[in-house]
Amino acid sequence: MTCFNTGWAYLADYQFWDERTGIITAAVAVIALLIAWRQLWGSRKESRRATAYAAYSKFLELCEQNPNFAYAKEVAIKADSNKHIKYRWFVAQMLFAFEQILDVLPNDEKWNTTITNQLQKHCWHLKDSGSVKREEWNRPLQDLIEDVIK
Repeated sequence: MTCFNTGWAYLADYQFWDERTGIITAAVAVIALLIAWRQLWGSRKESRRATAYAAYSKFLELCEQNPNFAYAKEVAIKADSNKHIKYRWFVAQMLFAFEQILDVLPNDEKWNTTITNQLQKHCWHLKDSGSVKREEWNRPLQDLIEDVIK
């Protein structure tokens, strides 16, 4: 038998495995820990992504309900004081949605680009916004706003 000649028969011995039970248990535990950590990290990442998508989806619904505000036509909005008041609340909701996105994904370049593009449409209002002047928004959003209104 080849296994006796090559020494592989030793692997079939109960004592061989009994002596290594502690090492094998530790190795299995480490592997299980790595798998659990990977799943936890993936779940956390997916949760953050879902939060960002939900906030932006709510903003898009708001845009659909108020297309004139979404396009930020300054002259049309300022011409009607009632519209202007509603527009200010629209911008506040927009900034809140962006703040939520940047809270969970502050360094995501795609989100930063998307948010910057939206902020540029509302630049005329953001320049005069009291909440922007008082720096009421989180630092990542405040930085994007300041870059846009310069």
